[in-house]
Amino acid sequence: MATVVAGADGNVSNEETALMAIELIRFGVSEEKSQIIMKEGLALSPAEACVIISKMTNEEKKYVTAYLGTMICADGKIEDSEMKAWALISKICNLPTMSLGDAIEILGKL
Repeated sequence: MATVVAGADGNVSNEETALMAIELIRFGVSEEKSQIIMKEGLALSPAEACVIISKMTNEEKKYVTAYLGTMICADGKIEDSEMKAWALISKICNLPTMSLGDAIEILGKL
């Protein structure tokens, strides 16, 4: 879903791609495995991804919400199309509501 939010403005920036890589590294994923994960993630349809996210625990959903919100800010431009994508994903997946500031703060504390 990160690529859906990042690409909602028609462009996935280097900063957005870097955030995706940083999060994989944070989870201890090697560069080799991160390429596999990215490939498999891109192969998922948004609907499939929403089903997976919807089944997550509340704490996992909080992380997903914070991650997607931070993704919107990664390139320094808050685009309306990205905000709309975040809101729609949040609604479909029953994610907690939070501001972009909250998202950045939560992700920064991990």
